[in-house]
Parts: sequence; C-alpha cells; structure tokens
Amino acid sequence: MSKKKIYCLLFSILFYNCINAQIENSVALPHLPADLPISYPKSNPLRDALLPVPKDAIFKMDGYYLWDPSVIKVGETYHLFASRWPESKGMNGWMHSEVIRAVSNSLFGPYKFVEVVLSPTNHPWAKQAVHNPKITRVGNKFLIYHLGIPQSKTGFAFADSIQGPWIPVIKPVLSTNNPAILFRPNGTAYAVGKFKPRVKKNGQFNDFMCAFEASNMTGPYKLVKDTLNRLPNDFELEDPTIWWANNQYNVVCTDWEGKVTGVQKAVVYYTSKNGIDYQLYSQIPIWSQTENVPMQKGKAFSVAGIERPQVYVDEKGAVTALLVSVHPSEPIPTYIIIRPVDHFIPKNK
Repeated sequence: MSKKKIYCLLFSILFYNCINAQIENSVALPHLPADLPISYPKSNPLRDALLPVPKDAIFKMDGYYLWDPSVIKVGETYHLFASRWPESKGMNGWMHSEVIRAVSNSLFGPYKFVEVVLSPTNHPWAKQAVHNPKITRVGNKFLIYHLGIPQSKTGFAFADSIQGPWIPVIKPVLSTNNPAILFRPNGTAYAVGKFKPRVKKNGQFNDFMCAFEASNMTGPYKLVKDTLNRLPNDFELEDPTIWWANNQYNVVCTDWEGKVTGVQKAVVYYTSKNGIDYQLYSQIPIWSQTENVPMQKGKAFSVAGIERPQVYVDEKGAVTALLVSVHPSEPIPTYIIIRPVDHFIPKNK
C-alpha cells in the first residue's frame, strides 16, 4: 500500500472516531435492555458511509420554505419533488403547502425549479394542503403519494410522464398520514406509517409504527397482524422511508422522542426480514442536529434540526444519497440537503 493510501486511511479512521466521539460526548445514549437485539451495537455502517456535502447539493428557493424531498432519475435527469409554501406564512405554513418539481443533471445539484405539480387549489379533496410528496415509478406509471390536508390521509396522483399531467385519485388511499410504501415486483404493496394509539402513555400519544399490505397499488390497504407497535421496546418514529435490500425491509426514520439515540428526531434505521418484527440497526444515529454539516469545499455549519429523511437508491440497489429537510440555525426558511452516501448496501443478518 502506498504512503498516500495509508495517510488517507489513517485520516478517515481519525475523522470518524472524532465524529463518533463528538456524539458520545455531547449526548448520552439512552440505556437499552441488555437483551434487545441490535445489528451493530458499537458502530453504524450507514453512518460511516456518509460523505461531505457538495455546495450544489443544498436546494433553497427565495421566498419559500422547502420540505419533504424525494428524487427520481428519468433518463439522464434527476427530478426533485418537494413541498413548499410562502416564507410569509412561517413554519406553520406547511398546512397550506403545494408540491413542486425541480431538475438537475446531477443527483447532487444544482437543482432548478420547473413547476408546481400538485396544489390544493385544484385537488379533488386535499383542499387545504398537498404535503409530504414521495415520487416513484410503478410499472409504466409515475406515482406521487402525499399527505392531504385537512383529512390527514394519504392520496395518490398518477402520470404517464414525469412532466405530468398528474391525475389525483379522487379519495384517500391510506388512513395513515406519512407512510413509506414499497411496491413489490408482483404488483402487491407493503407500507409502514405512524400510528397514534387511543390510549396515552405518560400523558402523551406515542408514535408507533404499524404496517399495511395491499394486493395492488391502490388498495385497499389492510393492517399487518395487529395494532401493536412494530418497532421493538416501544420505540417511536416519524417520517419513514423504505427500500428492499439484503432480503429485508429497510426503514430509515426519525427517533421521535430520542428513545433510541437520546436526540429528538435523530435519523435512525430499522430492518425486518418478515415485515412484522423489526430490529434496531444501531443505537448510534445516522445523522442529527447535534453535528455540524460537513462540506466538500468550505466550512462546516450547524443546523437547528433535521427531518424527513429519504434515501436515493441507485440502479444497483445501493444507497447513494440521504436527503433531509433542514431547520437552519439562523432565522431563514427551511431548505433541503442531498448528502452523498458511499454506495451503502446493508449486510446485517
């Protein structure tokens, strides 16, 4: 091995040791039961695969809050879908959001705004807001599934082309309000989403995870097994994203109350071989607001919050980007970061 490669390897080890030490020194990891299965109790390979952010991979729009990023590649173009609302409405303006599309020749930008694709002004039932969009391709159709307000249910909109026109389904498809859906090759569908039990614990509604299945993409979606929490140890979640790899369901989400990581809404990861029983991948967060955002060229900077994690999976099944919505430290509107990931494929048993 050359001296240059040795120095690079030593630097990488030192860098990640420093980052992990930063987490452990700044936030104490909660004590978890000794018999709780964890795929990686002392490391987090997905976290280790994160790379610094290119300057063009930060997407902002003057005069608007941006939220809920989701990307698809069509031909040689990357299409970024997101929610937006006017800066004048503040963060609570998400209750009046619309869905936009931006394009780039690179996954990591720069992205250019193209159009509004879904709006409450002409939606058949989401008359207050169209929010939380996720873009995917199912067969020969493009599909955006989204949250509809005021119903707080999930709707579908289909198009033959990524440029639209988008035709919303005339009524909600799923009762849960921010699901992640996996459309299987055989035409069936599997989904996970946030569920608030009627009975409170410690005076609060715990945000459990339930799973749903359907024989076709538009449902009906039926509960998998029961209403109990699919996550172990009464862990909680928000904002799940899902993909299939290593013969398992892979769910990245946020740690709603910090029960896993000690950091509220830190990004965490669960896996399941059967879609019923989920296991924690690592107690070490993938990413959270306790860490500065490292830049490829330029100074790292702090953020006040990171939410709505989404993964981009390439043609070979590797995660090559983690997309998040960002609460900035300074008083400016929220924006989106597309952070590179070094071709992560899970190998846990």
